[in-house]
Amino acid sequence: MQALDIRRFRLPDYLASVWPLVITLTGAFVFWLLLFGNPLEILELRWLGQLLRWRAVAGIAPAVDSHIVHLDIDRQEFESFSTIALEYQNAARIISEAAELGTKVVAFDVIFSRGSKEESQPILDAIEEAKGRGTQVVLAEALEPSPSDAKAQDRIRSFLFRERLTESAGLINAQSDSDGVLRRYAIVESGPQGPEPSLALAAYLLWHDLTWKDVSFPSPNVVCWPELDREDPSRQVSRKMQTEPLLLNFLTSWNFRASDPNAAKSVFIHYRLADLHTDYDEAEKAQRANRPVRKTLEDCVVMVSYIVTGVGDIGSTPMGANQPRVVSHLQALNDLFKDSFLRRTSRFTDALVLVIVLSFGFFSNRCAGVRSLVVLWIGGVLLVLCLGAWLVFAQNTVFGVIYLAGLWTAVNIAEVARRYAREFIERLKLRTTMSLYFSPRVLERVLENPGSTEPQEAELTLLLTDLRNSTPLAERLGANGFFSLLNQVFEIQTRAVTAEDGNLEHFLGDQFLSYWGAPHPQPDATDRALRAAVSLSLEMERFRKDLPTEVRELFGYGVALHSGFALVGNKGSRLRLDYGVVGDLVNTAARVESLTKYYSVRMLVTRDAYAKLTIPPPARLLDHIMVKGKNLPIEILEIKDSLSKPNFEEIAQTYSEAFDRYRKGDFDVAELLFRKLAECESDPASFVLMRRCAELSRDPPKVWEGVFRLETK
Repeated sequence: MQALDIRRFRLPDYLASVWPLVITLTGAFVFWLLLFGNPLEILELRWLGQLLRWRAVAGIAPAVDSHIVHLDIDRQEFESFSTIALEYQNAARIISEAAELGTKVVAFDVIFSRGSKEESQPILDAIEEAKGRGTQVVLAEALEPSPSDAKAQDRIRSFLFRERLTESAGLINAQSDSDGVLRRYAIVESGPQGPEPSLALAAYLLWHDLTWKDVSFPSPNVVCWPELDREDPSRQVSRKMQTEPLLLNFLTSWNFRASDPNAAKSVFIHYRLADLHTDYDEAEKAQRANRPVRKTLEDCVVMVSYIVTGVGDIGSTPMGANQPRVVSHLQALNDLFKDSFLRRTSRFTDALVLVIVLSFGFFSNRCAGVRSLVVLWIGGVLLVLCLGAWLVFAQNTVFGVIYLAGLWTAVNIAEVARRYAREFIERLKLRTTMSLYFSPRVLERVLENPGSTEPQEAELTLLLTDLRNSTPLAERLGANGFFSLLNQVFEIQTRAVTAEDGNLEHFLGDQFLSYWGAPHPQPDATDRALRAAVSLSLEMERFRKDLPTEVRELFGYGVALHSGFALVGNKGSRLRLDYGVVGDLVNTAARVESLTKYYSVRMLVTRDAYAKLTIPPPARLLDHIMVKGKNLPIEILEIKDSLSKPNFEEIAQTYSEAFDRYRKGDFDVAELLFRKLAECESDPASFVLMRRCAELSRDPPKVWEGVFRLETK
């Protein structure tokens, strides 16, 4: 027979541990991120939008700056301007009334490019008049690619008939992302003559009494201007910001309505033309009556736009679709006031964060199965998402949570695949080797958990049987007859054990050893073993009745149950393997089984096994002995089953009384009680104890602890 080299099923080194997979996947994700950027950036931004919407609904969004007011001009009001002249007169009135109410800056998200000089003059006059009252006006402008030159830009501005008002102009070129959602805002745009301010930055600078001339560029990507320190208003600082588009920290949707004061504070103040006119009329009345004038828009920035589809720009923001695009200027202005732009972490920072996935190697080693890996995956993803939400809400910082969660998911999937591959290879290995000595049923159970056959210490219950009078039976039956008898006995024993999910250790001569509790733990191992022993005894008795008389007289067997700890695992050589039990537990079980002959009983159960029965049956303590070769005493019991005498419990009661006398050293009384049982009930165990008491009575031991030492096996 050719030697079986199970090492040909050796697990590939790459699949032997989780670390190569984790390191490889993390390295690949980091390499791609640093070289090409985050491929899931749009998903990152969509998740950011979801967080912002949840924040708004939960009422935990920050409050808007109280200096920012939006003047809504809806469709009904817009349609009332039947001519350009009326529209421009309304704009002039807005400037005048806002200035009267204390407004510091009026910013128009409207380009007045259609009117003539005469039609536009009211606006120009209102602008000059407002300056005298300390109110500055910002006019919107836009840059578009020139139809004649793709590299050139055409400027769309107000009042084309006159020189451009450079000190009070702001660009409204807000660009959407690739999915059409407006998330970013460039506070500085590149114009034909160089950098130019956005509408929000122009309004913010004028609110601080600054102009574009006060702005400098320390580097091409940094814009700088002086303003008062937020913490120490007596000190002037230089504020620096990036010129690249910044993520807007959207607070609510345009039409967000909330009864909760905490949620309402994050909604921009909306003014209507009627509100403006009413407040202006009240101020005029107060002034004429020499009463204090209530300037409801004092020190505010009033942003004016048309909220009319087809006239005012409409687009999608993270807060929803069909949002007026003026909200981007409002939000940018609010972020300038509060320094609350969202900061997107760099590629390098995101790459460093990805390294924390290496901790998966430590945690996965503590996950025994796929379910625990799923829990680890869910826990990791939730932790990443919660960390990302906290950074957004508390630190205005956005990092690649989706990319990180994607890596965490990838390593979890890879680990599950690795384990399945490893299990598959282990099953091939086990099926090849264990099919030599495991039955198909036991083999399939072991294959469900390949690691269960690794050497281990386990708590077992052993069932050991022995056929009596083997030599006389072999002489009477001959070789063929004896092996036929032996195989029928083993068949009975095997069926009884496997019916209770027991494992067959070996057939050794006329002995049969089986066990419960390994390779898989069985909490009810002893219950199963006892049921198997009782079933085995019943079948053996039926089998005995069918034997010829001369064979029946010689046929006998003993059964022993014992529980304890032992080593189990594969043992043998490359040519022959055996999965079985090693340890003193087997020797003790063999000693107990041999005592069935000594006491002339069919089955003995040790106290260790009896104590583990869920519902212990009636039993009698047969003896407390120390078998040959052992230093610790054991208690052996005989239990009641269907083959026991009908008055078993009465016999057990009398036997217990006699045994108590025996344990106390009152050998004469004990002998009399045991003799009564032996003669009246023909109880073999009582004969043994009766003779022992007589011997101990004649030659009492110097020290008696109730334990008898047997000198023979």
